[in-house]
Amino acid sequence: MSFQNAYIMSFTSGGLCLHESLILARSFLDLGDWPLARKHVLAKNLFQARMASSAKRTVSEVLPRLQRLSNEELTFFISAGEQDQRHLLWLAICRRHRFIADFMTEVVHDRYVRLKDAVGAEEFNLFWMQKSVTHPEIERISDSTKEKLRTVLIKMMREAGIIS
Repeated sequence: MSFQNAYIMSFTSGGLCLHESLILARSFLDLGDWPLARKHVLAKNLFQARMASSAKRTVSEVLPRLQRLSNEELTFFISAGEQDQRHLLWLAICRRHRFIADFMTEVVHDRYVRLKDAVGAEEFNLFWMQKSVTHPEIERISDSTKEKLRTVLIKMMREAGIIS
């Protein structure tokens, strides 16, 4: 398998991060440059984080998501209603993390079509096992990290309004 096809499994921190995403998106649209927006948000502590390391971790997760949105999508994002903002963030997350996009299309969509209303640990674990066959990077993840990824994924889906 080539590196290009490997899943990016770095979504262990936070959740949807709507508030932080809005701040970073506004900074980018004002400054026109992602590195400048990152520096600005961190220097001014715009996330109001208690620890600089916490703010850096959040920026490191949120920024690559937002970079997956076009300027038009970002402009709409900052002016949209909250539900549209949540949906755009979900789109950005799916664009950033193919594992999540695959979970959405292969598990959540399938359950929706079949009128199954629950998506939880069992579905996640089965999907994980199936993907580990073609994605060896998954096998290298510890059980505790796998549980953290599952928890964060379910949390993001709830925050985005994908599941209740």
